[in-house]
Order: sequence, then C-alpha cells, then structure tokens
Amino acid sequence: MDVKFLSASQTQSTLIALVENCESMQWAVAWATENAVFEAAMKYSSKFEHFVVGTHMFQTQPEVLERAAALAAAAVVPPTGDLFHPKVYLFRNGQRIRGVVGSPNLTKAAMSRNVEASVLLDGSLDDAALVELSRFVAEAWKGAEDISHEFLFRYRHQYAAKTAARQELIKFADVRPPSKPNTKRAPHDMSWADYLVQVRSSSHPSAHLFKERLGVLTKARALFATGIPYAKWSEDDRKLVAGTLGRKKSQQPGVDYGLFGSMGASGTFANLVIEAPTGLSHALDFIPLMGAVMQRDYDRYCKAFRAAFDQDGRVGGLPTATRLLAMKRPDAFVCIDSANRKDLCENFGVSPSTTNLENYWQRIIEPMHGDPWWRHPQPSNAADTEIWLGRAALLDAIYYTPR
Repeated sequence: MDVKFLSASQTQSTLIALVENCESMQWAVAWATENAVFEAAMKYSSKFEHFVVGTHMFQTQPEVLERAAALAAAAVVPPTGDLFHPKVYLFRNGQRIRGVVGSPNLTKAAMSRNVEASVLLDGSLDDAALVELSRFVAEAWKGAEDISHEFLFRYRHQYAAKTAARQELIKFADVRPPSKPNTKRAPHDMSWADYLVQVRSSSHPSAHLFKERLGVLTKARALFATGIPYAKWSEDDRKLVAGTLGRKKSQQPGVDYGLFGSMGASGTFANLVIEAPTGLSHALDFIPLMGAVMQRDYDRYCKAFRAAFDQDGRVGGLPTATRLLAMKRPDAFVCIDSANRKDLCENFGVSPSTTNLENYWQRIIEPMHGDPWWRHPQPSNAADTEIWLGRAALLDAIYYTPR
C-alpha cells in the first residue's frame, strides 16, 4: 500500500478527482457543510455504499442533511452520546481501494482555509488496514439513523438556537491576571462564596453601606420594569438612574443614589438628562431588560449613546455610559468612574488610563463572563438572589475607593 501526505490545499482537489473516477464510495465524517467536495459527491451520489454524517456540537448544516436524506446510503449520527468524530473517505475501483484519512471534515472551512493534514492511502482488498477502514464505515452506518423528516425538523430547530453558542466557541477573551499580585480581590479567581464575602464587606471603612447599594439597584430595576421609555420618566427618576440627582436629593433615608458613580460633574450629560433625554433613551433601548446581553447589543448602545450628544461639543465617555448600563442591567455591567477605576482595572489586569468605551467590553465584560462568581447559578435564597441580580454592578462595592 502506498501512502502519500496531502496538504490542506491538495485535499479538496484529490477528493473531487477520486469522486469523479471511482466506482463506489464509503464515507464517515463528523461534520459536513456545503462545499465543492460535497457538491461533487451529490453529483455522483449513486456511487455511495455508505455515507455517515455526525451532528455533535451542531456543526453540520441542516441543508446538507436535507439533501443527503434523499440517498438510501445516507445515515446520521444524532448529537447525543459519545462524540462521533471520524474523517474517512474511501473509494473503490474493482480490487483497488484508495482512501483519504486525517483531520479534514466535510466542511467548507476544512476544504478551503483550515490548517489540516491527511494522507492518501492507495492499495487493494489485500491490505488489512483498508479492509478494516471499510468495515469501520459499514459498522458506523449500521449504528446510525435514517435522516427522517422528524430528525430534520428537530435538528434544524436546535441548530438555529445553537448559533450563538457556536459563535462563542471561537472567541478567546483577553483574560489577564491582576497587575497587583496576591490580592484576595482578583475577580478571575473569586468563587461565588469569595465574591459574597468581598461584596458584603468593603475593604474601605468609609465606603458606602451595602444595603444602600441594594436600595439603588432595587429602585432602578423597578423603574425599568415599568416598560416606559427612559425619556418619558419624570425628571427626578431620569436623574436618579443617571447619577445626576444632586447631593441633597441623592442622599435619602436608607439609600444614596450617588452610589455606583455620581455623574453630576458631567455637565453636558446632566443637561441631556434634563433637557434632551431622547437620545439616551434610544441607546438604552438596545440593551435587553432580560436574557443575555451580547456584544452587538453593547456596540449598538455605544453608537446611539455617542449620537445623543452634540458632536461639536463634549461627548459622554466611559463613566456616564456605564452608569446607565449598570442601572439597567446590574447583572451585566459595572460603572467605571474615578472612584473605582484604578483598583478595578488593575484587578482585571488592564491599564486604568487607557480603558475606555471602545475596549470596555473586551477588557472588563468579556473576561468577567468566564469568572466563577459571575457564572454561578441563581441562588435559592432571596438575600443572595438580590446580590446575584446585581453582581456585576456590585463590583463597585469591592473596588470603590473613597475620594
């Protein structure tokens, strides 16, 4: 038996030539998407003895399964149980058997741009390894299922639902260790239990009380829960959420609405809140009140937030933008202002001076999504649930440094 190495660029052309010139084919692949090799196989589909396609991790396109369903030789491995992960392409001409075995799946990416490696085996029915490969594909086909209408319906429905999860798998967040070593307050090392201890007991004696913080979040949650657009709230309610209420009105019995970032000194922002809140309201509408907040939601928010300002004047920045975000979704965002910027950024391992609205998601939010305390499931008791619902915003209680 002859063995030849195939580079990624050689695999597609080799497979297409084998499809066109063989008498019969046996394939077992983990994943499949529409591509030039698949199109050639469909053109010569009558040559298939066995065609087995896996669906684990929902990588296989429903369109491929739908087209393959018309073939009596086609079968599918459901996305359950042990991972089905072979990439075996066998071709027969009389006594001669040729096969391509290696890393490439039957996908467009594998055939065009991935870093792949495979070998071309060229032998006969006298070669035990080729006979074993043929038997392997036949056994996989026997253990697989027909591509039924019922299976296609179930798979197509769940394939669409898994789109976001598949996209998350290709992201590699820029998670960094704290620039201050040996800190007990490093966010990426905190468990939920660690987080509760830290958030309930600020490391600064003069920091604001924890219950007052919960009071602010409770009030903001109630305002957003009405479903009334921010622009149509009363002026005081808009100021309350924006952090521009003023010291006298902010400090009320049992609560201080200046917590999580007092924005009264941001004159342009404060004036917008009073006189022209429509643009800010439009920006907030891009952030869902429930469910996952995606980067695209944040990007749309930022674009609308900047557009709310007179472009010839001062434009809002990280503190004012994240104050609004933290009030609408305290489980997803933390306000970064002058009182917490240094400690928070250093514990996230990023530069306080260069962290801004453009990189806030990549530096703070995306790394936070991998932290054990943030991923912890909703607690069963009411007290911890209240904290959990505001767990991102409450980082301010840990990193707040009184001025």
